[in-house]
Amino acid sequence: MQRPDDFARRVWAGEGGALGAALRVALAPAEAAFRGIVAARNGAYDRGWMRSEQVGLPVISVGNVAVGGAGKTPFAAWLARRLADWGRKPAIALRGYGEDEIVLHRELNPDIPVFRGKRRADAAREALAAGRDTVVLDDAFQHRALARDLDLVLIPVEGWEPRPHVLPRGPWREGLDALARAHVIVLTRKSADAARAETVAAEVARLQPGTPVIRVALLPSGLVPLRGGAGTTVDALAGRRVLAVAALATPEPFFATLRQAGAEVDAAAYPDHHPFSADDARALVARAAGRMLVMTHKDAVKLRALLPADADAWVLEQRVVIESGADALDVALRRALTEHEG
Repeated sequence: MQRPDDFARRVWAGEGGALGAALRVALAPAEAAFRGIVAARNGAYDRGWMRSEQVGLPVISVGNVAVGGAGKTPFAAWLARRLADWGRKPAIALRGYGEDEIVLHRELNPDIPVFRGKRRADAAREALAAGRDTVVLDDAFQHRALARDLDLVLIPVEGWEPRPHVLPRGPWREGLDALARAHVIVLTRKSADAARAETVAAEVARLQPGTPVIRVALLPSGLVPLRGGAGTTVDALAGRRVLAVAALATPEPFFATLRQAGAEVDAAAYPDHHPFSADDARALVARAAGRMLVMTHKDAVKLRALLPADADAWVLEQRVVIESGADALDVALRRALTEHEG
């Protein structure tokens, strides 16, 4: 049976046959209402009717304009590491929908503390009290209650739409006009090729002239065993039959990456932030039937304690590669830090 979130993604993509077409028409009034609510809220902040809280340290926001799939967590972790390499003492702050995101950040950067709070201002103040001098917000472009010194908005190349629909008719949280709030636009790609990324970058630059557009690739860096040990390269997937596990808002780029590596993929997709259970783990082992289980790092932090020790389970690790605009990104970061402290 097809899950509701799978069908929603198909409808958003223009699929679903006659039923999908009918739903897209029926959802037009709801889309218009949602746009109006978002516009009213943003207008209230723009006019000062709603105030953004200030905290005593530079705040850098990493967010997006669509539902999931942009690579916010790996990019936020990379950004925090870059700041640490510059001699800063960064922290990650997030609302968090579960322990998985917190554990993931701690595994990506063991020496960078993570603070969670329903009110991100509270999390930022905790970071300040702990002696940190910069905070990176993971998934906060729409969270305008906390003032930020730099707004980075991520757009996945695979999900780019020049005329996007917003919720519930489409996957975007805001329309293209929201890009005017961004100080830097970051295009991320996972399964798309560099030529497609260049095309999208040109389109975005025409829409938002004067705003730096950075191109980033989230590339597979290798496979590591679920519980640690010697890893291997993604070449090990060539010709292998694998069960690919992903609890992501947009899982298809992950599956496509495995196929591009030469794997024959049986896709096991779950809803974003799915709370895996022992029953889920047993079902995955049975479905794998001796094949490799390959998952994202995000899902590994939840499945590590559930899968049996002898499961042939692997994690596809990613690395962040700045393909263009690295200097512009550094300039924007340093300017934000300097202006806050100046």
